[in-house]
Amino acid sequence: MIEGLITGRLTTDPSERTDRFGKTFMVARMRATVGDGGLRANTGDGPSSLFVNVVAFDPVPCNQLRELQEGDVVSLVGPLTPKVWTDRQDISYPALDVVAYRVMALPRPATPDYQG
Repeated sequence: MIEGLITGRLTTDPSERTDRFGKTFMVARMRATVGDGGLRANTGDGPSSLFVNVVAFDPVPCNQLRELQEGDVVSLVGPLTPKVWTDRQDISYPALDVVAYRVMALPRPATPDYQG
């Protein structure tokens, strides 16, 4: 586990879950750009992005995540755990699990014509 700050774009709307004891928590997924920041697919030169699985248990970050939606850019602070996932073609990719205890995001503009 590594304590860290990571920034990326949400790939799903954050969703609320309930554990077996009735306590609620939030989960989300985001994609963080790595390397040169290109948007190319993962290649032999190394990945251009990695998926980040996010979970928050404390009320403040849970409420902050609740206000966000897919496509929002967000920065998270918390313990990072490196992982590897394998796709259907048996290709492995790096990923991170993050327990967010701080969520930072710019609020969306309140204009109806915002296309962000």
